[in-house]
Amino acid sequence: MKSQLKTGNYANLLCLALSLALGTAAYSQDLYVYPAEGQSDEQLSSDRYACHRWAADESGYDPSLLGEEVPATVRVPIPENEAEGATEKGALVGAVAGAAIGSQDANAGQGAVVGAIIGSMIGGVAEEEGRRDARSEAEAEAAEISRTRAEKALRQANYRRALTACLEGRGYTVK
Repeated sequence: MKSQLKTGNYANLLCLALSLALGTAAYSQDLYVYPAEGQSDEQLSSDRYACHRWAADESGYDPSLLGEEVPATVRVPIPENEAEGATEKGALVGAVAGAAIGSQDANAGQGAVVGAIIGSMIGGVAEEEGRRDARSEAEAEAAEISRTRAEKALRQANYRRALTACLEGRGYTVK
């Protein structure tokens, strides 16, 4: 009797540990398993663990692995625009170049103005391209996170279906 009690305690502990691990599984819903053919607690514990292992292998998803959850909201940072400030830099370089070129004709002031205008236009185009590239990179990262979440949700659903099928195949009613 004492050995049965110890075995029952170990089985109950194993079942509790597995239930806690499976509680983080595919859905926050509980999995209700009824021993329709009168299986013992020990048999239920053994079958549930065997089915968990099989479902994890079949689905490629093991809910008992900790630290796998993706946060509900993921903020995707927009990468730094490497061309930021190109408008100002272009205006400065253009003004210097225009002044240098204009000084040969004694029109340094006019050359600086024209150079600054052209330089700021070129810099502005480069800066806008940098913004577009940064936005595009952030959108691609967000799409990858979304795809990863969808794949995980599918693996979770497949795990739950496989676990249910295995337990039902062993004579349990699962809801």
